[in-house]
Amino acid sequence: MTGSNSRRSVLRSAVAVGGIALSATAVSAGDAAAAADAGWVNVKDHGAKGDGATDDTAALQAALDACQPGNVTVLPAGVYRTSAPLRIGPYVTLQGSHAGGEAQPGAQNPVVGIRPLPSFTGDAVVEILDRQLGGYSVQANAQRIFSLSIDGSDLPRDGAEIDGIRATGQIQHLQLRDVHVRAVTGIGINTWYNFNAANGPQAPFCLHYDRVSVLWTGSHGIVLNNSTDSTFHDVYVLGVGGCGWWMSGAGNSSFTSCRAEWSSLHGFDIESVPGVIKMVACSTDRNGWHGMYVHATDTTGVLLLSATNLTRDGKNNGAGGGGYAGLGVADSRCKVMADGLVVLTGKDDNGTGVASPQYGVRADNSAYVVVNSGHLQGVLSPWQNGTGNTKFAKGTLVGTG
Repeated sequence: MTGSNSRRSVLRSAVAVGGIALSATAVSAGDAAAAADAGWVNVKDHGAKGDGATDDTAALQAALDACQPGNVTVLPAGVYRTSAPLRIGPYVTLQGSHAGGEAQPGAQNPVVGIRPLPSFTGDAVVEILDRQLGGYSVQANAQRIFSLSIDGSDLPRDGAEIDGIRATGQIQHLQLRDVHVRAVTGIGINTWYNFNAANGPQAPFCLHYDRVSVLWTGSHGIVLNNSTDSTFHDVYVLGVGGCGWWMSGAGNSSFTSCRAEWSSLHGFDIESVPGVIKMVACSTDRNGWHGMYVHATDTTGVLLLSATNLTRDGKNNGAGGGGYAGLGVADSRCKVMADGLVVLTGKDDNGTGVASPQYGVRADNSAYVVVNSGHLQGVLSPWQNGTGNTKFAKGTLVGTG
């Protein structure tokens, strides 16, 4: 076997295990041919600089447009500046070199990824559109974003609300893996309706998010409209200007090890529960309002919480109180069922501030809230039965105090 063929075999093997070894160091014609043969489109071959200064929008979009369905557009290590949204077509993967994660306020900006310019105009840094809106000849399915950071730290704070990633319309099997969005002025990751779809309003569904983080956005961290039959694993939201998660839909979906902390509003705002939503080992910490707030009118919906940890929520701009709880349920018709629920009170990390939440679990005017096991704390009460509840019960395995 020749050296060139050996390199080609290695490149193909990397693709076979998920493209983790996407390297920008190939220099020979044989390597370039192998990459092309493997279905890789390098943005630098279309003129992108990635030098942190040049507007690379046109070059990045040219590479995405040149990527055939099933292939991968590759961003070698660098900072790519943009002035308009990038659009990913059906069955196309956008692959970066590295994604960030949890960070402290004031931390260094990501050293690789996409960083929109202050002059950026558009609804989102990355847009994913359905067949109608994108003008595609096939259904807009299975777009993927891997190992990518989107850093909106240069966007004007007093300017337009710009999302990090926005998917609009009937899109199925959108995949985000090792994706980091920070400091955009709008929503971190947003799913939205195409209200002009032929069969009525349509929004993305069958989503797959894995090892995703959203930090310091101007609005909500993650918005799920419709989003049924989806899977979310290890998705982390920190310090956003709205709710950590805003959910209207997501029926028959699973959330494992997902988290919201230090959001200005609710950690998880659950507005509807169509079908069954399963949340396992999810957690909150020091969100401004309720840790989880359920106000769903779906009479047949079921929200299952297992091994859920809700800590120090109800910060309420530092004042505490406000009637907030780790788990708050109001005007809800769905069934809320919890096992292994832990709600803890506490102050800020340095021990200062007012302890919260006021209540461990609180329900008002709701049909069905049952906590079978766990441990609950509340500054005023761990268990608050408000007015108008039909069934509000805790099991003998629930400890308090």
